[in-house]
Amino acid sequence: MKKRIAIKSLVVLCVVLLSVGAAAQSRVKETKKFSDKIFYGGSIGLLFGTVTRVDILPQVGVWVIPQWAVGVGGRYTYRKGSYGIVGEDTKPLKSHIWGVSGFTQIVPFPDLDKAFRIGIHGGLIFQAEWEGLYLDKRIGNLSTTDENGKGWVHLVLVGVGYRFPLGDKAALNLLAMWNLTDSPYSPYSSNPMLRISINF
Repeated sequence: MKKRIAIKSLVVLCVVLLSVGAAAQSRVKETKKFSDKIFYGGSIGLLFGTVTRVDILPQVGVWVIPQWAVGVGGRYTYRKGSYGIVGEDTKPLKSHIWGVSGFTQIVPFPDLDKAFRIGIHGGLIFQAEWEGLYLDKRIGNLSTTDENGKGWVHLVLVGVGYRFPLGDKAALNLLAMWNLTDSPYSPYSSNPMLRISINF
């Protein structure tokens, strides 16, 4: 009796796997060229006031499947601001931050309207990212003993947001990102951080 149940279960499992395999093969035939899966874009940030900051964050990635992408990015930040002790007048410090990053994005339902027929296009986006930044550590920690103060800082960020489609490939991503790394040299002063990027 147990042997028959095991054989029936095995047959059902084989049928399911063959069905999934056939469906996957039919999807492969419908998939776009590799160049159509590649996206590029990024974001630019400007801040003027007591602190001047200019951010340029280009990125390029590939959609492995319609719901999952991986990619790499770069970063350049120019920062100028006074970081003195209260009551003391100091000349502004200028710094440049250079960096690289690797990221992955998951969009469980790329179009909520197609999935649930609710009239809302776009979908939730989840992102995880590693950043390696070469920066002047004195900006984040004035008590550093290194006179030069420059070095690498490694950060891990996670985020959630919404992806607004702007066309077949283009999209506007609005993300709330959290820095999970407890580093005194992090250029991110608080959690969460708002990030807006455009991909083509």
